[in-house]
Amino acid sequence: MKSTLKLSLLTTLLLVGCGQDKATIESNQPEKELSIVEQKNAQEWEDGRIYITEHNYVRYQDNNGKPRHYVFKAKEWPREDLDNESSYDLPRIVFRWDNGEGETDDYYDRKDKVWSIKTDGTDLRLVADEFDGEVRVMRMSPNNRYLAISYSTFEGIYKFIKDLKTGEYIKLGDRNGREDLLWSEQSDYLYFFEGRQSYKYIFSDEKIEKVDVYFTKDSIIHGGRRYVVSDYGVVVYDEKSNDLLHKVVLTQNSDEIDEFELRKRGISPTGKFAWGESYKYRFLIDVENRKIDREEIDHSKPGDYEMLNILSLDAKFARSGGAAQVFLFQLGEDKKIKEHQVWKQIGSGHSANNSSLYNAFANDGNFLKKGLNNDK
Repeated sequence: MKSTLKLSLLTTLLLVGCGQDKATIESNQPEKELSIVEQKNAQEWEDGRIYITEHNYVRYQDNNGKPRHYVFKAKEWPREDLDNESSYDLPRIVFRWDNGEGETDDYYDRKDKVWSIKTDGTDLRLVADEFDGEVRVMRMSPNNRYLAISYSTFEGIYKFIKDLKTGEYIKLGDRNGREDLLWSEQSDYLYFFEGRQSYKYIFSDEKIEKVDVYFTKDSIIHGGRRYVVSDYGVVVYDEKSNDLLHKVVLTQNSDEIDEFELRKRGISPTGKFAWGESYKYRFLIDVENRKIDREEIDHSKPGDYEMLNILSLDAKFARSGGAAQVFLFQLGEDKKIKEHQVWKQIGSGHSANNSSLYNAFANDGNFLKKGLNNDK
């Protein structure tokens, strides 16, 4: 904006220098009224902010050029747009964020909403805001069209599907209990729980049926198989028959089982790799080859398998599970952390978390267009 204003002034001075009367030139040039955003961006801001809408702005971080987002009026912010091809040239992350908590008296901006962003920290989008409650679990469908969400209120834990194309909601249930959600590979059905009973919503029939299917929120269906990260390893089922195919178990020793119980987990988009952390160990599991690499946690130094909550295709990249501050990792052939970047993705509100991956196969599954050293 400043360059444009300077160029306009320079043009005027050149014309005056060539013998034209300044008043005549000014009268011949229609005045352009600047928008509110242009007026704000024409000012000098000490913190270097750049306004995206009237009340919302970003600040770019000096060390890596990543945008930090300050959103105080979410209704002004761009929405998830299935027709915008440029939004889907990288894998994306969906997460919850109370963007205005502690910043405004407006209840709408203080409450939980669902947002999405590219894995490189750009193209923030508002996905869903038509509910009241604490967002617990969110999962985008493999075809990017549907958002499945569990959120809690005093009355219970509500499960819905939002159709991002039509804006319509499909209610699944409202009973307390497990919040886990799992999409089919073709986005034609969804597993969920009511209490401790598993159910299946089928789109073609618009019906819900009771099923006896084991899954957790860290599960994936790919290639006709269901991969489930459990408390003590990974269990693989035939999705059609529900038969158990094989397991990768972290320990066979019952005396040390407490040391191996996974408190944090993650799984790659095809189920080929899984990650987990107990109170004592971190694990990188090659499910396909039934191989387990582990490290004992030492809080005095960074780990080789630390914070790999969100694994990319073939585990070439990983991200931490948080959304306010992001740790992005590039992994080596041994799947240990090779390089990393850290940036603060969110600048307003109290918290942003519960991240999960979707659009996972874009850009060959890589979280960046280039490696970390070239992503400037």
